Amino acid sequence: MAFRNLPGGVPEPEELVGREHLIEVLWSQLRTVNIHLVAPRRFGKTGVMRHVLKLPRDSYLPVYLDVEELSEPQKFAAELLAALLQHDKLRSLIVRAKALPSALRQWVTDWVEDIEVESVRIKLRQNLGEAWEETARKLVLEMENADATVVFIIDEFPEFLANVCRKQGDEAARGFLAWFRSVRMRQKDELRRFRFIIGGSTSIDTTLRRLDVPDKLNDFFRLAVEPLAPGDAEALLLGLEQSYGFCLDAAARKTLFELIGAPVPYFIHLFVSQIIVDREVRGKLFTPEDVRAVYQGRLLGATCREYFNYYRLRLKRYGADGERAAIAILREIANSPIGRVADSSLYAAYRKARRKGASELEFLEIIADLECDWYVTLDTTTNEYYFRLEIMRAWWHRFYRDVGKKARKEEAR
Repeated sequence: MAFRNLPGGVPEPEELVGREHLIEVLWSQLRTVNIHLVAPRRFGKTGVMRHVLKLPRDSYLPVYLDVEELSEPQKFAAELLAALLQHDKLRSLIVRAKALPSALRQWVTDWVEDIEVESVRIKLRQNLGEAWEETARKLVLEMENADATVVFIIDEFPEFLANVCRKQGDEAARGFLAWFRSVRMRQKDELRRFRFIIGGSTSIDTTLRRLDVPDKLNDFFRLAVEPLAPGDAEALLLGLEQSYGFCLDAAARKTLFELIGAPVPYFIHLFVSQIIVDREVRGKLFTPEDVRAVYQGRLLGATCREYFNYYRLRLKRYGADGERAAIAILREIANSPIGRVADSSLYAAYRKARRKGASELEFLEIIADLECDWYVTLDTTTNEYYFRLEIMRAWWHRFYRDVGKKARKEEAR
């Protein structure tokens, strides 16, 4: 099968490769629990969400919203209700709900045939007012009366929660999480009929730990979007070769996967995007040497740096001290000749970066965050950490191998 080259894009359900088992597990678990899709940005999380949205199972009605840019709980509630009002069947439930403010009910009824998403959001925010928690909760609970099980698919939920903390304060975030739990749960922690699928590109654990509310999402089953199995990665690469008219011999294909490391769809697409820049790509048979030349000259070159920068910038969410420590840890691994570093050596690098603020507990939490955010992984047989993706190690070494050296030299003077 031929595929579009989508570095950073979202595949259509028919283009989603190697996720069949994951989707089966998702639907199976959704019968009894909510789902938390765990994956870094561009690992394929949104593609899985899109599959659920476009190809729902019988008796399920999915509703999708992206909350990455939101920073107010009231706007989250308005976004949720606006998504419901886009569905004819669900809109009728909302309109009949006693909790709906009369002015809003009249507006929805009058414009039921010509309802626009943005105008819905604005009107909802105006009418929900200070009593948004109770009003929105009652309106969402009306979904219990729907003919099908409503599935709320909420993309970038961890980022939204971090935004609330940053702009509204920790107390507002705690209040929102309490409200969100009250929407999902009945008395005695029994789940309601509707379900939630949340996902995000960053680990939510850092925020929950700082807010001291580790139990607020314990009704979610964590389902990781892993790298592809080798056979599925081969199928994706072959499909891209067919689409763009080039060919990698067996050795070149093996080299490509070795250079990437874990076969993540995004990085396969990104690699191919740089291969097809070649003016003579159509009909060309690529050798391992050709693949390495593309890798060194283009993929790790300055023009592709922006494709990776997100993985550097998101460390800011660890706070200034945590960011400095995380950079020191990642630099230590990236600069290792064997690409692996013992945890004791990483602790020494961490202490040098944090100086008087260093603590063993903080080090363990930062390492755990880096693992949850899929930067590094631990070889439990040797107690050595290494980058989960070889291409990320190479990129980090290429652009950040000297970060921190200047500061240490100035301190030594």
